[in-house]
Amino acid sequence: MSKFKFSPEFLRELQELAIQCGKTAGERAAQESGSPLQMDFRDIEQLAAVVAAGVSEGTATALLDKQTQTLTDQQPCPECGTSCPLNYQDRPLTLDSGQVILLHEPICHCPTCKRDFFPPADVSGTR
Repeated sequence: MSKFKFSPEFLRELQELAIQCGKTAGERAAQESGSPLQMDFRDIEQLAAVVAAGVSEGTATALLDKQTQTLTDQQPCPECGTSCPLNYQDRPLTLDSGQVILLHEPICHCPTCKRDFFPPADVSGTR
């Protein structure tokens, strides 16, 4: 379970932002189709699912990117404390919705311990 809690007011504000994003996407789709009257509800529902997936991906990647921005170029090995260079590796990440996004994940390799580790985003690169 998450250790961070958001106020109901803040969550409602985010929901309103997502609603506006969906309305903008719907208007764009109506322009593209030429006539929204030609879309049946199944088409509208599929379009809404595409927009929701995009909002999910954008939210997750923005927050994950913010976490990795706190990392420095060198990270201490959690085992021996050796300063190790920070690199990145792309890997798929499955969200609770089942959607898969590509995560640009920070990774370090300790030459002393001969192990890989993933530095936590809330720890600076200095000891």
